[in-house]
Amino acid sequence: MPKITRRDFVTGSATTVLGAAVARPASSADRSTVIMIRDADALDDRSAVNAEVIQRMLDQAVMELFAADTPQEAFRTIIKPSQTVGIKTNVWSYLPTPPEVENAIKQRILDVGVSEEKIGIDDRTVRNNPLFRNADSIINVRPLRTHYLSGVSGCMKNLIMFSES
Repeated sequence: MPKITRRDFVTGSATTVLGAAVARPASSADRSTVIMIRDADALDDRSAVNAEVIQRMLDQAVMELFAADTPQEAFRTIIKPSQTVGIKTNVWSYLPTPPEVENAIKQRILDVGVSEEKIGIDDRTVRNNPLFRNADSIINVRPLRTHYLSGVSGCMKNLIMFSES
């Protein structure tokens, strides 16, 4: 049996997905919206995160995604003041979610009117965290990273902590 490399697997998978997409045109209900925000000043030359730039990038992304005039208006479309909100981050030692990203999201949730005691930020203990167990909304946040080939990063893998095994 020939050895298959990771590159072979990814190429084959991408080709299969592309082939399926070409074979069946997507309806408007099958389409997703991707908002790409880039700012060279998000990190300085020592890779320190610039909190102001991160807040501005988040705000720009949600305003564009929800066609809103302000980030608060955009967040109000998904979060209500009475809700309990969990921010699912990632504490992976090699590339954790920066506190600046967590704080930018938390600030906008506070701006919507959610009380601070109803906002939780967690990763590895989300399944046992009472706030997450009772959350009305979960915001899934990955670390800052770049995928220079595709330009997009997904968050599906970040939900593994909700799984029992």
